[in-house]
Amino acid sequence: MAKAMSLLKAYKTNQIPMEGGFIISSFFTGSTIYTIYELTAFKNVKDIFQGPDGLTFKTDGNRCHILVEPPTYSKNYVEPVHREDGASIPYRFDECHYHAGKRQEKIYISKEPHMLYSSFTILNAMGDNYCFIFFPTKDVYMAIRKFMADSLYNDCGLRKEDCRIVTEKFLETLHKFTVWSS
Repeated sequence: MAKAMSLLKAYKTNQIPMEGGFIISSFFTGSTIYTIYELTAFKNVKDIFQGPDGLTFKTDGNRCHILVEPPTYSKNYVEPVHREDGASIPYRFDECHYHAGKRQEKIYISKEPHMLYSSFTILNAMGDNYCFIFFPTKDVYMAIRKFMADSLYNDCGLRKEDCRIVTEKFLETLHKFTVWSS
């Protein structure tokens, strides 16, 4: 059975699985639905330490993103990689799957994961943002799908059908992670 918990709680109680796992972070922007989801997978952790910005993992990893843009977003013509700090993801439009929500939302899902070499940092969750770790179990992909669909529905207000489509595309990218193939 899938298991998830707050990343900070897992760190403080020394429960982060050193053999690997998945970390989902959310970054909500003010009073709009402009949201960035970041999923990072890791394996064979050598060390974890807390720095001023968050937890740094000494290991390789893979990362992918979902960006939810409200219909009123005024800079929707700017490539996601070139947007201001806190509103950008490391992808261009043509590197993302695009889904138009029924309520005029624009949702971008990374087509390919990014490789993270030697170390990476998971930023501290502040305000309404959260950061959960999913432990590697047989049904972890099903748990991530349900978690993401629920978050997109409850936190971003997307319609259930849009949530289903977006999470399916997201899982396609997750299955491309190379960190698990070695």
